[in-house]
Amino acid sequence: MGRTSRMGIVPTPVNRIPSILPGLAIAVLSLSSCERKEDGATTKRARSPYHAIPGATHVGHESCKTCHEGEFREWLLSDHHKAMSPATEEYVLGDFNDATFEHFGQVFRFFRKGDEYWVNAPDETGTARDMKIDYTFGHYPLQQYLIAFPGGRYQALQVCWDSRPKEEGGQRWYHLYPDEAVPPDDILHWTRRHFNWNYMCADCHSTNLQKGFDKETLSYHTTWSEMNVSCEACHGPGSEHVKWAEAKARTEANPGDKAAATEFAALKDYLVSKGLVVTLKEPGADPNEFPWTTDPVTRQPKRTRPLDSNVQIETCAPCHSHRTLLDTKWNPGQPYHDTHAPSVLSERLYHHDGQLKEETYVYGSFVQSKMFHAGVRCTDCHNPHSMKLVAPGNALCVRCHLADPYDTPAHHFHPVGSTGANCVDCHMPHTTYMGVDARRDHSLRVPRPDLAKELGTPDACTKCHTDQTQEWAADWFRKWWGGGPRNAHYGEILASARRNETGSFAKLAALAGDLDRPALVRAAAVETAGLQGPTPESTRVIASRLSDPDPSVRSEALTALLGWPADQRLALAGNLLEDPSRQVRAEAARVLAAAHSGFSETQKAAFAKAASEFVMKQEAIADRAAGHMFLAAFYQDLGDAAKAEEAYRLAQKVEPEFIPARLNFAEMLYSQNRPAEAEAEFRGAIVAAMTDNDRGLARESLARFLVRQKRYDEGVAELGQAAALLPENPGTQYFYGVALNSLGRFPEALPYLEKARELAPRHLEYLTGLATVCRDAGKMDLALKYAREALALEPDNPQLQSLVRSLGG
Repeated sequence: MGRTSRMGIVPTPVNRIPSILPGLAIAVLSLSSCERKEDGATTKRARSPYHAIPGATHVGHESCKTCHEGEFREWLLSDHHKAMSPATEEYVLGDFNDATFEHFGQVFRFFRKGDEYWVNAPDETGTARDMKIDYTFGHYPLQQYLIAFPGGRYQALQVCWDSRPKEEGGQRWYHLYPDEAVPPDDILHWTRRHFNWNYMCADCHSTNLQKGFDKETLSYHTTWSEMNVSCEACHGPGSEHVKWAEAKARTEANPGDKAAATEFAALKDYLVSKGLVVTLKEPGADPNEFPWTTDPVTRQPKRTRPLDSNVQIETCAPCHSHRTLLDTKWNPGQPYHDTHAPSVLSERLYHHDGQLKEETYVYGSFVQSKMFHAGVRCTDCHNPHSMKLVAPGNALCVRCHLADPYDTPAHHFHPVGSTGANCVDCHMPHTTYMGVDARRDHSLRVPRPDLAKELGTPDACTKCHTDQTQEWAADWFRKWWGGGPRNAHYGEILASARRNETGSFAKLAALAGDLDRPALVRAAAVETAGLQGPTPESTRVIASRLSDPDPSVRSEALTALLGWPADQRLALAGNLLEDPSRQVRAEAARVLAAAHSGFSETQKAAFAKAASEFVMKQEAIADRAAGHMFLAAFYQDLGDAAKAEEAYRLAQKVEPEFIPARLNFAEMLYSQNRPAEAEAEFRGAIVAAMTDNDRGLARESLARFLVRQKRYDEGVAELGQAAALLPENPGTQYFYGVALNSLGRFPEALPYLEKARELAPRHLEYLTGLATVCRDAGKMDLALKYAREALALEPDNPQLQSLVRSLGG
């Protein structure tokens, strides 16, 4: 797992950066008239469950308790109720009885002053000082603590309380990075951005949270209706529902009161949803009837009636997904892709086969599952108010699946009652985050140790049988289930294409267009195709998915067009400026801005609306440099250099250490014939960088600038430092090798060129470059070796065939 923030939320992803650095791809941490074929459960919306009610306001859970006492009692037991609380004796779980915890020489002392909870800990300067705990954050299996800082910021301490029972290793203080010191100058120090409550996690731990970031003062004025996740976080503002309920009660209490009856009748006409902005219940469904039965032919579960919409899942998704916010103001029940843009199955977040890698919060896994596409909803397994499972252990699963054969050794091949007989341990293996938080994979997949061995991914079997190999597990599977051919898993196709293996692109193209595959899988295929650049093959794949039925796929297809010529983008995607999904429209504005001079009058009007939505998307993350960087690139594409420069400078002000924005700004200055200012920005980026990766990227960018200035010796020296900082980056190794060779230093160059080939053995450019460089240096045997490796990748390439022949092959 990568070195990411462990606040319970990884940095919000930003879409692919519009790099204007020649040859440099920057990675960062941290949405018409189209075909509309039904995509499983993902696009069902026969009714509109959202009801816009102007003037509806939040009233608080006490207003709900009066009529919904049972649901209220269940909610009190939930994680939602305990998502965030005041630091009082009722909620604080940690040991504050003058307890001390030491981490790499840093001492944290937890104590009380009367009713208040305090910690003496190293601050942003490394100085130990007393700090008051203002809020608790979460409760199980760990509890974090929030501390107020100037500018309305709240920071989460990295030393947490392990609230598990002592016999499970809990009831102790522990550090989220047990093997790292994390000093104050580390980007992951608890006083820095990745542990900032306002940005990282506040909107999913409180109700009706408004971040309130001020770009001028760089301060927060964060507000909420309720501190924790309360009724209206899911049901929406309830004032009109209360009005409806009170009018109904008056009518029932006074059946002869014509005025009350008239008032209630008028309200019923106006408040078609009982005054709620979202209807979460299926219309016509009997709440006392179990919604699943067994198909008599297949003996598989099926719904008693088809789902009318995905409103329930889309109400949970904004907080239970890895996503980007599209706007700061939204209500439950609005279409998910109009309020948020979910992350696709990128290599950074997921393994090739879609299993969890980083924290992604359920949705991205669940929508891969067969259960989702069969119509399973969150509440089929979870009580909607307590969040608890509706039945324990395998009893939960056999509510839908037949106990015979599934809950027998004939299916699971383990003794009844053993760990291996638990459905979830095979079909929902866990990954541990934040040191102690074991989260189950909701893709509900069939275990495939054979596939895991091939792809280098985890498997459920060896998570339990830690003393065995994946080959051992695969052998048992073959004995149990036979060794016949299996259908290709999408993980095999994605892995092959990402490795650039021969023949992989045709399979990738088929995967991208296979509507029987989950939408996020198709989107991942499109993303991978886009990395090929504007080739005829990739263009066909991407163009076809611009009319995909799912907004995530259309959005990813748009993103993949960023490297294409502007007129080609417009010809392919101009109609998406009027897409029904806000996620897609906002991305269309970004991608098509460079083509604005070719807009028709209709497209100009559509672009104006879509552009405002794109700007709002970036304003939603105004407390991060990435949003301002995207705006800067957008304004550059529109030809507004002044606005672009203003946005770049604001990015530096907001987040000085965000290197991609600095490097893109430097390139813009260079393009404006301002080389001295550009060089100052490149060098400033090196100073501001907080990781070796960022320092390496900054030095490589400076090197390219110096080479363009014909300051070759300086450029090569900088490039050498970049290669040392980025030893696993094949592009940097190759570039440095080529640079050394161009200066007549072949013996020094060869190890770097070979390192690039070692890191990316199927990269055609590296192999042909190696062959050519070795040939020119008189190393014919080496040249022939690498030329043959290149030809093996493209056996029908006439240039490579000629190269091999010329070398005597």
